[in-house]
Parts: sequence; structure tokens; C-alpha cells
Amino acid sequence: MTAPPFTLFYTDEALHVLGDLDTPAHAAKLKKTKKALRLLRDVGPKHPGLNSHKYHSITGPSGEGVWESYIENRTPGAWRLWWVYGPGPDALTIVTIGPHP
Repeated sequence: MTAPPFTLFYTDEALHVLGDLDTPAHAAKLKKTKKALRLLRDVGPKHPGLNSHKYHSITGPSGEGVWESYIENRTPGAWRLWWVYGPGPDALTIVTIGPHP
């Protein structure tokens, strides 16, 4: 990994969630999600608002470490992004998006 900006890749599951959010009923959640993705891409995981940290409960598709970044905070059922580094040095793969378990 070098430095931002990063190229974002998405798993099928993450793309499915983004598609489900693309409705008028979920417009506010989609806007927050797009902002978090933009910060992750342009500024990187170290942006303080993302509060990115390693997520120890699961591993990525190839056994790599999964990271969690905030979409929302201090909200019941706050949403998160789960992602892994790669497939290249300046890339992040969004594994899934959803409410904090």
C-alpha cells in the first residue's frame, strides 16, 4: 500500500447492498454510505471520521484481515463498511456494508 487515492473494488455482496439502498426510502443511508466510500477512496482509512480498525471476528475472502469503517456512529443499528486491503498496492476491496452486529 502506498497512499490515497485508492481504487475501490466491490464484492458481489457489497454491490447488492448498494443496489438495495438505491431507493427513495433509503436515500439518507445511501448518501452517508457514498460519503464514507468517498472518504475511504480519497483520504484513506486514516480519516478520523471513518474510525477504521481491524475487525477480529471474521477474515476476508482469502483469509486476510478485515477492517471496519464507520458510516454512522452513535445511532442504534449504526452502519459500517467492512473491507480488505488489495488486490493491489493502492486498492481496497469492500467486502460488505450493513448494520453493526
